[in-house]
Amino acid sequence: MAKQYSTWQIAATYIGTVVGAGFASGQEVLQFFGYFGLRGILGLILATALFIFFGYTVLRLGFQLKAESHLEVMHRAGGAFIGRAVDAVTTFFLFGALAVMAAGSGAIFRQEFHLPVLLGSSLLIAITLVTVLAGIEKVIDSISLVAPVLIASVLGISLATVAKNLPALVANLSWEETYQAAVSSWPLAALLYASYNLVLSIAVLGPLGALARQERLLPGAFLGGLGLGLGAIAITLALITTAPAVTALEVPMLYIAGSFSPVLRIFYSAVLLAEIYTTAVSSL
Repeated sequence: MAKQYSTWQIAATYIGTVVGAGFASGQEVLQFFGYFGLRGILGLILATALFIFFGYTVLRLGFQLKAESHLEVMHRAGGAFIGRAVDAVTTFFLFGALAVMAAGSGAIFRQEFHLPVLLGSSLLIAITLVTVLAGIEKVIDSISLVAPVLIASVLGISLATVAKNLPALVANLSWEETYQAAVSSWPLAALLYASYNLVLSIAVLGPLGALARQERLLPGAFLGGLGLGLGAIAITLALITTAPAVTALEVPMLYIAGSFSPVLRIFYSAVLLAEIYTTAVSSL
């Protein structure tokens, strides 16, 4: 029998699998959209539509196939040969994402809390392993519980930055540095951004679709994709507001949070760790 996952839980799980340290740090959004200035907002609108459409597609396939993993979804979408090839690539990226999250956790422990790198990486791997070994339902529960706090923090700090520095945003409306962007055009950036993030999320969305009621899949995908889009748009506006001062920084959003108070910087460091955790869990 299908689990009683609510629309909000589906949306939160979708957001949690995509929202990682790269998203919350602002670096990912900067590379794909921020450097295009206001045109980056157009790219994010397109990416939001892609998140909604393909998120629902994966959830629906998971429901129809009663999928226990992403394999069934990939084999149905691409056939046996292409499905195996895509699975190999996906597994490689998932393992890579897990390794990067472990390194990121260690870096935050060292930079923000002055603790050993090995301690931060080991703790993340241990907590992630415990969560995953508890089963897919615990994975979904943990991600859906953490995700609302993550997106609320991103929205809150970004919108507060814009409100505090509205004249700076108006002055920077024409700012852009497209030569530093990950790709040369914002439509291609939107396509690539949505595509590679779906590689990470499909591992959870496929089984989630099998565990949820059919009538909740579309609204869950819509709210999840919309939440991702609004969060990224808010970050983009905050980056444009504070450009070019923050665009050279490795973690722009951490600097922006620290501009309000040192306490908020510590809080946002904890948010980054939580986002690293959700990505690590979904990848593992």
